[in-house]
Amino acid sequence: MTRQTQQKRTADELRGRVLGTLLADAFFTWPSALVIGLTMIAFFSGLTLFAGFEPWMWLVIGAILEAVYLLVTVTDPTARREATNRLLQERFDPNSIRNLPARQRLQKALEYKRSIDAFISKQSGAMQVALQDTAREIENWIEQIYLLGKSIDNFESNAIVERDRREVPTQLRSLETRLNMETDPAVRAELQEAIAIRQRLLNDLQKVASLIKRTEIRMDNTVAQLSSVHTKLQQMAHTREMDSSRARRLAQEIHKEVEELTDIVEAMEDVYNVTDSSYASAADRLSARVESTTAAPQESELDRFLQEDQTRRRASRGE
Repeated sequence: MTRQTQQKRTADELRGRVLGTLLADAFFTWPSALVIGLTMIAFFSGLTLFAGFEPWMWLVIGAILEAVYLLVTVTDPTARREATNRLLQERFDPNSIRNLPARQRLQKALEYKRSIDAFISKQSGAMQVALQDTAREIENWIEQIYLLGKSIDNFESNAIVERDRREVPTQLRSLETRLNMETDPAVRAELQEAIAIRQRLLNDLQKVASLIKRTEIRMDNTVAQLSSVHTKLQQMAHTREMDSSRARRLAQEIHKEVEELTDIVEAMEDVYNVTDSSYASAADRLSARVESTTAAPQESELDRFLQEDQTRRRASRGE
């Protein structure tokens, strides 16, 4: 399964769960209960509206009224936004992440997501439609932030990694002490080889530990980027509407960030799935992913949009 297919399936599953949640929430409300209750009373009482009216017709009327109510509720933007945020909170529960900084970053990201959704829901017409893809890409962004936090947890709880980080330095010092005391050439050669192996392992462990720290910094930067998107969207409240092509480019920018985070998450999996203390290849892959995503940030589509709008406003005032 390709990454795009997997992301599409995840998005479809989320939309399906949102619809199910909306239907359940709407059905178990007092207006729904009132419609059903009055329908049952009218049906069993034999109440008629006109000559030839049959009691079973109340069931049809009740079903139509209930369907209309459910349809209105399901299509309500506010209800949909609240259901989506609730499901995201449940699916990407910050409390399931043990690493405190990673948990706090995810909490911030979810807060930004709620605020961004609220902003988009207040827009109308072409602006709202144009930003829908951006909202969906931000959901994918949140997922990768969550997975990155879980990856850090998995690395920190990996028994083999923890054992090697604890034992390898001690083993290395012990071997070096024995080498200094040993006089037999054959034994010294074996000790030197053992020391070289342990030293390479220690270097790999230190490299992985350094990369994990850089990954945490990358997670910080991602949340900062999401904060920037949130802030700039708020600045758009009094601007002209964003055209669909520009909104599409904004969504593509976020999609690129999602792809880069996905690469790091996949490389992290190689690290914490190590089963035989062979960290070299996993560390090299993670290093390549981290290095490829540390380029200086470029001007975003939102920056260009806001700058153009500011220039237009100044021109209209004759400045």
